[in-house]
Amino acid sequence: MGKKKTNKIYLIICGIAFVVMVIVLMSEGVDNILNALAQLNPLFLLLAVGCMVVYWFGEAAGLHLAAKSLDEKTTFKTSLLVTMIGQYFNCITPFASGGQPMQIYTYFKRGMSLGSAMTALLSRFIVYQFTLTLYSVVFLIFKLSMFTEGELKPLTFLVIVGFVINTFVIVLLFMLAFFRAATTKLAHGVIALLGKIKLLKHPEDKREYIDKELGQYYENFLFIKSRPVMVLKMFLITVVQLLVYFSITYVIYLGFGMSETDFFTIIACQAFVLMISGFVPLPGAMGAAEGSYAAFFKGIFGDYYTGVSTFIWRFLTFYLPILIGIILNLRMAKSGVDLSDAETNIRQEEQK
Repeated sequence: MGKKKTNKIYLIICGIAFVVMVIVLMSEGVDNILNALAQLNPLFLLLAVGCMVVYWFGEAAGLHLAAKSLDEKTTFKTSLLVTMIGQYFNCITPFASGGQPMQIYTYFKRGMSLGSAMTALLSRFIVYQFTLTLYSVVFLIFKLSMFTEGELKPLTFLVIVGFVINTFVIVLLFMLAFFRAATTKLAHGVIALLGKIKLLKHPEDKREYIDKELGQYYENFLFIKSRPVMVLKMFLITVVQLLVYFSITYVIYLGFGMSETDFFTIIACQAFVLMISGFVPLPGAMGAAEGSYAAFFKGIFGDYYTGVSTFIWRFLTFYLPILIGIILNLRMAKSGVDLSDAETNIRQEEQK
């Protein structure tokens, strides 16, 4: 199945999920929903939208630091476009795995070399993942005890699993950087084992591919090590960016005129939602994101506002980037840039 057709299927799935979410919301009663929405201060709704925009600009700023250091001609406008393209494809693909090839190709079509684009995006990913893991550690230390009793107790295990996965990713990244020989040997051993038990075809080809990828990653990490000031700036931007993202629910909460729950508790809940939904292998962690959000925030928003707040949060953080991404994708297609063939085009360029 072609990449373009696969992405269309994922997009259709996202559309179906949106319809299902609306139906579930309407099951609470149209009058109740309208009354709840009437209680929402529109200024706070605009502020919540503004938080999402700040999150996007923060992502673009962090990425642009790396891109600019690799290619002086790169503009912030290009990095913002690359960011939104990545947001779109990450939303519609499992494990947010579809964005990076499209981002690399977008940078390439805007004049950056493939190697520089890959390095910039990998640098951004490492710093983002490290910062997210650091946030996770802080919230687990200070707030996990609040959720180990009562109705939220069953979610504790999922939160810890999400944290372990996030930590595993960052540990793996540092292993690849500091223990290159051992990591390569381990990868070869896994490939050989999978080949022997017939779970992997053409192990030699896979070994060559792994060697190439590990070598490229190592070169990229050397770039990061050589620019500590840039990395520190990216880290600080990401700290603010994630804090603003976690604050969206708190802004919605204030918009309903509520104030009983403190800011830190709400952003901790939001971080736990992200931990749980991060390892669900569906586009946008559909179902898990909405379900965990409703579970964590039911005791905060109450039955009356939980459904509406879930819908607003999910629309801003998931469906809005998809809508913007569709528009950008169509505009790029009209200008002759077909992102659906990005991975094929990147491989062709690498072979030249």
